[in-house]
Amino acid sequence: MQPAPMPQNEQDRLNTLYSYQILDTLPEKDFDDITILASEICQTPIASISIIDADRQWLKSKVGMLSQETPREITFCGHAINKADEILLVPNSEEDERFRDNPLVTGEPHVIFYAGVPLKAEDGNPLGTLCVIDTKPRQLSDSQLKSLKALANQVVTQLELRKKNRELALSRFSLQEINEELEKFAQVVAHDLKSPCNNIIGLSELLLHSNNNQLNHENQEIIRYVSDSAVQLKRLIDDILQYSRTLNFSPGVGEFTFDKLMLELKRMVQLPEQFELISNGPDSRISVSKAPLLQILLNLTTNAIRYNDKTHGLVTISFFEDKDKYHFSVADNGKGIAEDELERIFEPDYTTLKGTDRFNTLGHGIGLATVKRLVKKMGGEILISSNVGEGTTFHFTIAK
Repeated sequence: MQPAPMPQNEQDRLNTLYSYQILDTLPEKDFDDITILASEICQTPIASISIIDADRQWLKSKVGMLSQETPREITFCGHAINKADEILLVPNSEEDERFRDNPLVTGEPHVIFYAGVPLKAEDGNPLGTLCVIDTKPRQLSDSQLKSLKALANQVVTQLELRKKNRELALSRFSLQEINEELEKFAQVVAHDLKSPCNNIIGLSELLLHSNNNQLNHENQEIIRYVSDSAVQLKRLIDDILQYSRTLNFSPGVGEFTFDKLMLELKRMVQLPEQFELISNGPDSRISVSKAPLLQILLNLTTNAIRYNDKTHGLVTISFFEDKDKYHFSVADNGKGIAEDELERIFEPDYTTLKGTDRFNTLGHGIGLATVKRLVKKMGGEILISSNVGEGTTFHFTIAK
Protein backbone atom coordinates (compact mmCIF):
# COMPACT_ATOMS: atom_id res chain seq x y z
CA MET A 1 0.00 0.00 0.00
CA GLN A 2 1.19 3.49 -0.84
CA PRO A 3 -0.04 6.20 1.55
CA ALA A 4 -1.04 9.39 -0.24
CA PRO A 5 1.63 12.10 -0.17
CA MET A 6 0.77 15.31 1.65
CA PRO A 7 0.04 18.33 -0.58
CA GLN A 8 2.78 20.94 -0.52
CA ASN A 9 0.31 23.56 0.70
CA GLU A 10 -1.22 21.27 3.35
CA GLN A 11 -1.37 23.87 6.12
CA ASP A 12 -2.99 26.39 3.80
CA ARG A 13 -5.45 23.70 2.69
CA LEU A 14 -6.34 22.87 6.29
CA ASN A 15 -6.87 26.55 7.11
CA THR A 16 -9.33 26.76 4.25
CA LEU A 17 -11.07 23.57 5.34
CA TYR A 18 -11.47 24.73 8.94
CA SER A 19 -12.94 28.04 7.79
CA TYR A 20 -15.99 26.09 6.56
CA GLN A 21 -16.60 24.57 10.02
CA ILE A 22 -18.04 21.46 8.38
CA LEU A 23 -16.18 18.74 10.29
CA ASP A 24 -18.22 16.70 12.82
CA THR A 25 -21.49 18.44 11.93
CA LEU A 26 -24.86 16.71 11.84
CA PRO A 27 -26.27 15.22 8.63
CA GLU A 28 -27.93 17.74 6.30
CA LYS A 29 -30.55 16.89 3.69
CA ASP A 30 -29.01 19.04 0.96
CA PHE A 31 -25.79 17.02 1.11
CA ASP A 32 -27.55 13.69 1.55
CA ASP A 33 -29.63 14.32 -1.58
CA ILE A 34 -26.47 14.85 -3.63
CA THR A 35 -24.91 11.63 -2.32
CA ILE A 36 -28.04 9.64 -3.17
CA LEU A 37 -28.07 11.10 -6.70
CA ALA A 38 -24.40 10.23 -7.19
CA SER A 39 -25.07 6.61 -6.18
CA GLU A 40 -28.14 6.38 -8.43
CA ILE A 41 -26.54 7.99 -11.49
CA CYS A 42 -23.33 5.97 -11.27
CA GLN A 43 -25.18 2.79 -10.22
CA THR A 44 -22.82 2.12 -7.31
CA PRO A 45 -23.79 0.70 -3.92
CA ILE A 46 -21.56 3.19 -2.09
CA ALA A 47 -21.18 6.96 -2.38
CA SER A 48 -19.95 9.62 0.01
CA ILE A 49 -18.97 13.22 0.52
CA SER A 50 -15.56 12.76 2.11
CA ILE A 51 -13.71 15.54 3.93
CA ILE A 52 -9.95 15.13 4.41
CA ASP A 53 -8.79 16.38 7.80
CA ALA A 54 -5.17 16.49 9.02
CA ASP A 55 -5.10 12.81 9.99
CA ARG A 56 -8.50 11.39 9.08
CA GLN A 57 -11.16 11.15 6.45
CA TRP A 58 -14.59 12.22 7.78
CA LEU A 59 -17.84 11.61 5.91
CA LYS A 60 -20.30 14.47 5.73
CA SER A 61 -22.77 12.26 3.88
CA LYS A 62 -22.78 8.60 2.91
CA VAL A 63 -24.73 5.88 1.15
CA GLY A 64 -23.84 2.26 1.89
CA MET A 65 -20.89 3.03 4.19
CA LEU A 66 -21.00 2.47 7.95
CA SER A 67 -17.73 4.01 9.16
CA GLN A 68 -18.04 7.73 9.85
CA GLU A 69 -14.31 8.28 9.64
CA THR A 70 -11.17 6.50 8.49
CA PRO A 71 -7.42 7.08 9.07
CA ARG A 72 -6.22 9.40 6.31
CA GLU A 73 -3.20 7.25 5.43
CA ILE A 74 -5.36 4.45 4.00
CA THR A 75 -7.90 6.58 2.13
CA PHE A 76 -8.37 6.74 -1.64
CA CYS A 77 -9.59 10.33 -1.29
CA GLY A 78 -6.24 11.32 0.23
CA HIS A 79 -4.74 10.47 -3.18
CA ALA A 80 -7.52 12.24 -5.07
CA ILE A 81 -7.00 15.67 -3.50
CA ASN A 82 -3.39 15.79 -4.73
CA LYS A 83 -4.70 16.54 -8.21
CA ALA A 84 -7.53 18.94 -7.53
CA ASP A 85 -8.46 19.41 -11.19
CA GLU A 86 -8.74 15.72 -12.07
CA ILE A 87 -11.03 12.81 -11.27
CA LEU A 88 -9.23 9.92 -9.63
CA LEU A 89 -10.40 6.73 -11.35
CA VAL A 90 -9.45 3.29 -10.02
CA PRO A 91 -11.22 0.67 -12.19
CA ASN A 92 -9.81 -2.29 -10.23
CA SER A 93 -7.90 -1.65 -7.02
CA GLU A 94 -6.70 -5.26 -6.86
CA GLU A 95 -4.59 -4.54 -9.94
CA ASP A 96 -3.35 -1.13 -8.75
CA GLU A 97 -0.11 -1.26 -6.75
CA ARG A 98 -1.13 1.80 -4.74
CA PHE A 99 -4.18 0.05 -3.28
CA ARG A 100 -4.04 -3.74 -3.75
CA ASP A 101 -3.05 -4.44 -0.14
CA ASN A 102 -5.00 -1.54 1.34
CA PRO A 103 -7.19 -2.69 4.27
CA LEU A 104 -10.17 -0.95 2.66
CA VAL A 105 -9.66 -3.31 -0.31
CA THR A 106 -8.78 -6.51 1.48
CA GLY A 107 -11.43 -5.95 4.17
CA GLU A 108 -14.68 -4.04 4.57
CA PRO A 109 -16.06 -2.30 2.60
CA HIS A 110 -14.00 -4.03 -0.19
CA VAL A 111 -13.30 -0.98 -2.34
CA ILE A 112 -12.56 -2.43 -5.78
CA PHE A 113 -13.82 0.40 -8.00
CA TYR A 114 -13.34 4.04 -7.00
CA ALA A 115 -14.10 7.38 -8.68
CA GLY A 116 -13.51 10.58 -6.73
CA VAL A 117 -14.04 14.21 -7.82
CA PRO A 118 -12.09 16.70 -5.68
CA LEU A 119 -14.17 19.34 -3.91
CA LYS A 120 -12.25 22.51 -4.73
CA ALA A 121 -12.92 25.60 -2.61
CA GLU A 122 -13.08 29.14 -3.98
CA ASP A 123 -9.37 29.65 -3.25
CA GLY A 124 -8.46 26.47 -5.16
CA ASN A 125 -7.71 24.29 -2.15
CA PRO A 126 -9.27 20.79 -2.19
CA LEU A 127 -11.42 19.99 0.84
CA GLY A 128 -12.18 16.36 0.05
CA THR A 129 -14.12 14.49 -2.63
CA LEU A 130 -17.47 13.36 -3.85
CA CYS A 131 -16.79 9.70 -4.54
CA VAL A 132 -18.60 6.58 -5.71
CA ILE A 133 -17.44 3.06 -4.87
CA ASP A 134 -18.26 -0.47 -5.99
CA THR A 135 -17.19 -3.89 -4.72
CA LYS A 136 -16.40 -5.12 -8.24
CA PRO A 137 -14.32 -3.81 -11.17
CA ARG A 138 -16.11 -1.41 -13.50
CA GLN A 139 -16.00 1.81 -15.53
CA LEU A 140 -18.14 4.94 -15.70
CA SER A 141 -19.55 6.31 -18.93
CA ASP A 142 -18.72 9.81 -20.09
CA SER A 143 -22.20 11.01 -19.11
CA GLN A 144 -21.82 9.51 -15.64
CA LEU A 145 -18.46 11.21 -15.17
CA LYS A 146 -19.93 14.50 -16.36
CA SER A 147 -22.84 14.15 -13.94
CA LEU A 148 -20.48 13.26 -11.07
CA LYS A 149 -18.50 16.46 -11.74
CA ALA A 150 -21.71 18.51 -11.76
CA LEU A 151 -22.78 17.00 -8.44
CA ALA A 152 -19.37 17.74 -6.94
CA ASN A 153 -19.81 21.37 -7.98
CA GLN A 154 -23.15 21.36 -6.17
CA VAL A 155 -21.46 20.07 -3.02
CA VAL A 156 -19.01 22.98 -3.15
CA THR A 157 -21.88 25.40 -3.79
CA GLN A 158 -23.68 24.08 -0.71
CA LEU A 159 -20.50 24.39 1.36
CA GLU A 160 -20.01 27.99 0.22
CA LEU A 161 -23.66 28.83 0.89
CA ARG A 162 -23.50 27.25 4.32
CA LYS A 163 -20.34 29.24 5.13
CA LYS A 164 -21.79 32.54 3.92
CA ASN A 165 -25.03 31.99 5.84
CA ARG A 166 -23.05 31.35 9.01
CA GLU A 167 -20.92 34.46 8.45
CA LEU A 168 -24.05 36.51 7.78
CA ALA A 169 -25.68 35.21 10.95
CA LEU A 170 -22.56 36.08 12.94
CA SER A 171 -22.37 39.56 11.45
CA ARG A 172 -26.05 40.14 12.24
CA PHE A 173 -25.46 38.98 15.80
CA SER A 174 -22.43 41.26 16.09
CA LEU A 175 -24.39 44.16 14.62
CA GLN A 176 -27.21 43.54 17.07
CA GLU A 177 -24.73 43.55 19.96
CA ILE A 178 -23.26 46.83 18.71
CA ASN A 179 -26.70 48.39 18.36
CA GLU A 180 -27.68 47.28 21.85
CA GLU A 181 -24.47 48.73 23.28
CA LEU A 182 -25.02 51.98 21.36
CA GLU A 183 -28.58 52.22 22.69
CA LYS A 184 -27.37 51.66 26.26
CA PHE A 185 -24.67 54.28 25.72
CA ALA A 186 -27.22 56.74 24.29
CA GLN A 187 -29.50 56.23 27.28
CA VAL A 188 -26.66 56.88 29.73
CA VAL A 189 -25.49 59.97 27.84
CA ALA A 190 -29.07 61.25 27.52
CA HIS A 191 -29.60 60.86 31.27
CA ASP A 192 -26.30 62.58 32.07
CA LEU A 193 -27.12 65.47 29.73
CA LYS A 194 -30.76 65.89 30.76
CA SER A 195 -29.91 66.18 34.47
CA PRO A 196 -27.96 69.45 34.11
CA CYS A 197 -30.62 70.70 31.67
CA ASN A 198 -33.28 70.16 34.32
CA ASN A 199 -31.08 71.96 36.84
CA ILE A 200 -30.62 74.91 34.49
CA ILE A 201 -34.38 75.13 33.86
CA GLY A 202 -35.20 74.89 37.56
CA LEU A 203 -32.56 77.41 38.63
CA SER A 204 -33.59 79.84 35.89
CA GLU A 205 -37.22 79.75 37.00
CA LEU A 206 -36.16 80.13 40.64
CA LEU A 207 -33.94 83.09 39.76
CA LEU A 208 -36.71 84.79 37.83
CA HIS A 209 -39.36 84.34 40.51
CA SER A 210 -37.13 85.04 43.51
CA ASN A 211 -35.40 88.10 42.12
CA ASN A 212 -37.99 89.45 39.72
CA ASN A 213 -38.00 92.91 41.31
CA GLN A 214 -34.20 93.13 41.36
CA LEU A 215 -33.62 92.18 37.71
CA ASN A 216 -34.00 94.64 34.87
CA HIS A 217 -35.80 93.69 31.67
CA GLU A 218 -32.58 92.81 29.83
CA ASN A 219 -31.40 90.43 32.57
CA GLN A 220 -34.80 88.77 32.70
CA GLU A 221 -34.68 88.18 28.94
CA ILE A 222 -31.21 86.64 29.24
CA ILE A 223 -32.40 84.24 31.95
CA ARG A 224 -35.47 83.32 29.86
CA TYR A 225 -33.19 82.71 26.88
CA VAL A 226 -31.00 80.40 29.00
CA SER A 227 -34.09 78.52 30.22
CA ASP A 228 -35.57 78.23 26.71
CA SER A 229 -32.24 76.96 25.37
CA ALA A 230 -32.10 74.31 28.09
CA VAL A 231 -35.67 73.22 27.25
CA GLN A 232 -34.74 73.00 23.58
CA LEU A 233 -31.60 71.01 24.37
CA LYS A 234 -33.61 68.60 26.52
CA ARG A 235 -36.09 68.09 23.68
CA LEU A 236 -33.24 67.52 21.25
CA ILE A 237 -31.71 64.89 23.57
CA ASP A 238 -35.07 63.08 23.76
CA ASP A 239 -35.39 63.08 19.97
CA ILE A 240 -31.83 61.84 19.48
CA LEU A 241 -32.50 58.99 21.89
CA GLN A 242 -35.75 58.15 20.11
CA TYR A 243 -33.97 58.19 16.74
CA SER A 244 -31.22 55.87 18.03
CA ARG A 245 -33.85 53.36 19.17
CA THR A 246 -35.21 53.06 15.64
CA LEU A 247 -31.82 51.77 14.43
CA ASN A 248 -32.42 48.45 16.21
CA PHE A 249 -36.20 48.39 15.94
CA SER A 250 -37.93 45.22 14.70
CA PRO A 251 -41.69 45.63 14.27
CA GLY A 252 -43.98 42.99 15.72
CA VAL A 253 -47.67 42.47 14.98
CA GLY A 254 -50.73 43.62 16.91
CA GLU A 255 -54.39 44.04 16.09
CA PHE A 256 -56.62 47.05 16.78
CA THR A 257 -59.20 49.24 15.09
CA PHE A 258 -58.68 52.67 13.55
CA ASP A 259 -61.10 54.29 16.00
CA LYS A 260 -59.25 52.87 19.02
CA LEU A 261 -55.94 54.01 17.52
CA MET A 262 -57.31 57.57 17.17
CA LEU A 263 -58.73 57.53 20.69
CA GLU A 264 -55.33 56.59 22.10
CA LEU A 265 -53.58 59.21 19.98
CA LYS A 266 -55.95 61.99 21.09
CA ARG A 267 -55.21 61.13 24.72
CA MET A 268 -51.49 61.65 24.03
CA VAL A 269 -51.80 64.97 22.16
CA GLN A 270 -52.04 68.28 23.97
CA LEU A 271 -54.27 70.51 21.83
CA PRO A 272 -54.04 74.29 22.29
CA GLU A 273 -57.24 76.23 22.64
CA GLN A 274 -59.19 76.71 19.39
CA PHE A 275 -57.37 73.75 17.81
CA GLU A 276 -59.22 70.73 16.48
CA LEU A 277 -58.00 67.19 15.74
CA ILE A 278 -60.36 65.14 13.59
CA SER A 279 -60.07 61.68 12.02
CA ASN A 280 -61.60 60.29 8.84
CA GLY A 281 -61.69 56.66 7.80
CA PRO A 282 -63.44 53.33 8.23
CA ASP A 283 -63.18 51.61 11.60
CA SER A 284 -61.24 48.77 10.03
CA ARG A 285 -59.05 46.29 11.88
CA ILE A 286 -55.36 47.08 11.52
CA SER A 287 -52.79 44.30 11.95
CA VAL A 288 -49.38 45.90 12.54
CA SER A 289 -47.22 46.83 15.51
CA LYS A 290 -49.17 49.61 17.25
CA ALA A 291 -46.35 51.31 19.19
CA PRO A 292 -44.30 52.51 16.19
CA LEU A 293 -47.47 53.47 14.28
CA LEU A 294 -48.57 55.59 17.23
CA GLN A 295 -45.11 57.13 17.40
CA ILE A 296 -45.30 58.09 13.71
CA LEU A 297 -48.75 59.65 14.08
CA LEU A 298 -47.78 61.40 17.34
CA ASN A 299 -44.68 62.99 15.79
CA LEU A 300 -46.56 64.17 12.70
CA THR A 301 -49.53 65.44 14.71
CA THR A 302 -47.31 67.26 17.21
CA ASN A 303 -45.42 68.94 14.36
CA ALA A 304 -48.72 69.91 12.72
CA ILE A 305 -49.67 71.71 15.95
CA ARG A 306 -46.27 73.22 16.74
CA TYR A 307 -45.76 74.73 13.30
CA ASN A 308 -49.30 76.01 12.82
CA ASP A 309 -49.51 79.80 12.72
CA LYS A 310 -53.30 79.99 12.54
CA THR A 311 -55.53 81.09 15.42
CA HIS A 312 -57.95 78.27 14.65
CA GLY A 313 -55.78 75.25 13.97
CA LEU A 314 -57.02 72.10 12.26
CA VAL A 315 -55.28 68.72 12.02
CA THR A 316 -56.96 65.96 10.02
CA ILE A 317 -55.86 62.30 10.11
CA SER A 318 -57.24 60.15 7.30
CA PHE A 319 -57.07 56.42 6.76
CA PHE A 320 -57.92 53.81 4.14
CA GLU A 321 -56.52 50.46 3.07
CA ASP A 322 -55.95 48.47 -0.08
CA LYS A 323 -54.86 44.89 -0.75
CA ASP A 324 -51.23 45.34 0.29
CA LYS A 325 -50.96 48.47 2.44
CA TYR A 326 -52.56 50.71 5.01
CA HIS A 327 -52.66 54.37 3.98
CA PHE A 328 -52.52 57.26 6.46
CA SER A 329 -52.32 61.02 6.02
CA VAL A 330 -51.83 63.85 8.49
CA ALA A 331 -52.92 67.24 7.11
CA ASP A 332 -52.87 70.68 8.74
CA ASN A 333 -53.84 74.24 7.88
CA GLY A 334 -50.57 75.70 9.12
CA LYS A 335 -47.86 77.88 7.61
CA GLY A 336 -46.77 75.32 5.00
CA ILE A 337 -43.29 74.51 3.76
CA ALA A 338 -41.49 76.08 0.81
CA GLU A 339 -40.89 73.77 -2.14
CA ASP A 340 -37.09 74.06 -1.92
CA GLU A 341 -37.27 72.80 1.69
CA LEU A 342 -39.24 69.62 0.94
CA GLU A 343 -36.28 67.59 -0.37
CA ARG A 344 -34.36 67.93 2.92
CA ILE A 345 -37.25 67.76 5.36
CA PHE A 346 -36.49 64.17 6.47
CA GLU A 347 -32.73 64.63 6.96
CA PRO A 348 -31.56 64.33 10.61
CA ASP A 349 -29.52 67.55 10.39
CA TYR A 350 -32.36 69.57 8.90
CA THR A 351 -33.55 72.54 10.98
CA THR A 352 -37.33 72.51 10.67
CA LEU A 353 -38.65 75.47 8.73
CA LYS A 354 -35.52 77.44 9.60
CA GLY A 355 -37.44 79.15 12.36
CA THR A 356 -39.36 78.81 15.59
CA ASP A 357 -42.65 77.06 16.32
CA ARG A 358 -45.79 78.60 17.83
CA PHE A 359 -44.19 78.21 21.27
CA ASN A 360 -41.13 80.21 20.11
CA THR A 361 -38.69 77.28 20.24
CA LEU A 362 -36.34 76.25 17.48
CA GLY A 363 -37.06 73.01 15.66
CA HIS A 364 -34.82 70.31 14.22
CA GLY A 365 -35.27 67.47 11.76
CA ILE A 366 -34.58 64.49 14.01
CA GLY A 367 -38.28 63.89 14.69
CA LEU A 368 -39.12 63.63 10.99
CA ALA A 369 -36.00 61.53 10.36
CA THR A 370 -37.29 59.15 13.03
CA VAL A 371 -40.70 59.04 11.36
CA LYS A 372 -39.19 58.17 7.99
CA ARG A 373 -37.02 55.44 9.49
CA LEU A 374 -39.98 53.89 11.33
CA VAL A 375 -42.15 53.96 8.20
CA LYS A 376 -39.39 52.28 6.22
CA LYS A 377 -38.91 49.64 8.93
CA MET A 378 -42.62 48.87 8.65
CA GLY A 379 -42.38 48.31 4.90
CA GLY A 380 -43.87 51.63 3.83
CA GLU A 381 -43.07 54.97 2.25
CA ILE A 382 -43.74 58.57 3.26
CA LEU A 383 -44.47 61.55 1.01
CA ILE A 384 -45.10 65.23 1.70
CA SER A 385 -47.05 67.92 -0.10
CA SER A 386 -47.30 71.52 1.03
CA ASN A 387 -48.47 74.98 0.05
CA VAL A 388 -46.98 77.99 1.82
CA GLY A 389 -49.63 79.74 3.87
CA GLU A 390 -52.18 76.96 3.40
CA GLY A 391 -50.80 73.87 5.14
CA THR A 392 -48.95 70.58 4.80
CA THR A 393 -49.97 66.96 4.28
CA PHE A 394 -47.86 63.90 5.11
CA HIS A 395 -49.01 60.69 3.43
CA PHE A 396 -47.46 57.39 4.50
CA THR A 397 -48.11 53.70 3.98
CA ILE A 398 -47.57 50.65 6.20
CA ALA A 399 -47.23 47.18 4.71
CA LYS A 400 -49.83 44.58 5.70
